[in-house]
Amino acid sequence: MQHSQLYRLCGIIYFAPSHFVSCVIDKNGEVWYNDGITTKETFIYCGNIITISSDFLYSADAYKASILIYTRL
Repeated sequence: MQHSQLYRLCGIIYFAPSHFVSCVIDKNGEVWYNDGITTKETFIYCGNIITISSDFLYSADAYKASILIYTRL
C-alpha cells in the first residue's frame, strides 16, 4: 500500500559562476531573499509565493535557480 506525502517548498538556492544567493519561503508562503555579500545577515521581503512572479522563482538577478529545498508536511 502506497502512502502519499505532502511537501512544501521552503528554499531556493541560486548559483552564478562564483557566488550563490538564496530565498527562504516561510510557513506562510512569504519569500525572503538573501545575498550574503550585499545584504549580509538581512533578508529582504519579496512577496508571497502565490503572488510573486514565477520568473523570480527561476532566477534572481543574474543567478539561476539550481537547488530547490522541500520539507515534508
